[in-house]
Amino acid sequence: MRDAWIYSTNRTATADLARSLAELGFSPRHVGRNGSLIPSGEDGAAVRMPALALIVAAAGEPAPNELWSELRGLDELADVPLVLALEPEHLTSIAELAAAHELLVAPFSEAELRARIVRARRESSQVEDGELVRAGSLELNLETYQVTIDGKVVGFAYMEYELLKFLLMHPGRVFSREALLRRVWGYDYYGGARTVDVHIRRVRAKLGQEHAARIKTIRSVGYLFEAGPVRGA
Repeated sequence: MRDAWIYSTNRTATADLARSLAELGFSPRHVGRNGSLIPSGEDGAAVRMPALALIVAAAGEPAPNELWSELRGLDELADVPLVLALEPEHLTSIAELAAAHELLVAPFSEAELRARIVRARRESSQVEDGELVRAGSLELNLETYQVTIDGKVVGFAYMEYELLKFLLMHPGRVFSREALLRRVWGYDYYGGARTVDVHIRRVRAKLGQEHAARIKTIRSVGYLFEAGPVRGA
């Protein structure tokens, strides 16, 4: 299930929103505005980045300008769609309103919430159309966690799938091993950077010759995924 972080000073006020997100297939998590903007998991471990982040301001509260600015400046959330959920009173006071991926103005229905989330994920490069991501004959279904090549299902372990999905959804961008550990595994994995190399080898082996060549090794830097016509390994 995809995580959704809700930034709000009032957990009770966002209860209905959390229920709606759960019904839409998200696992909502309330994040207070005080303290770290990236919540910790069990035993203080870092958590994987969410599929969605919502900044909520209730009636009578000031516009969340400072929080909005801080969240947009976090590298960890660079690819996470940020949605502002505001009261009408905030529309004239929040800075850089146009920079939000999407805007919800209370009161809003669950249908509107769903539509705004779909648009926000498209805007931030997270694919929503049928939850399918493709590169040639390679296809990932983000709802079923299924990988197919030329229409045939190929089995991937969970982290192999997550690594392939991340690279496929960020074509042409080079990521260091450390960045992949942080963005895919979500923490400084005990196995270190070698873990990435091992998983890259496994993913390439399962992709076959044609699609394995899409994952390029950038010497002394890291890896990138080539979505267009492959020019060689």
